Amino acid sequence: MNASEKPRRSVIAMMSSEALVGLGITVAELGFLCLMLAWAEQMRSVPKIAFAWLLFGAILMITGCLTAASGWSKKRRR
Repeated sequence: MNASEKPRRSVIAMMSSEALVGLGITVAELGFLCLMLAWAEQMRSVPKIAFAWLLFGAILMITGCLTAASGWSKKRRR
């Protein structure tokens, strides 16, 4: 068997720029909801759980913003 001459593209490379922006916005919104839940847990005086939600929400927000930005910049390169 001969290997294919065309290398396989990654999943991110196969997604359209609009799909990447939408995915990034969705993930960032989930992160925002986690941040709101962290605030609610802090108001209930449960700081350990609030910190866990805060950390998880911050990670999702950063990941979502970076994904949306990469999709937006991918569209501009064409």
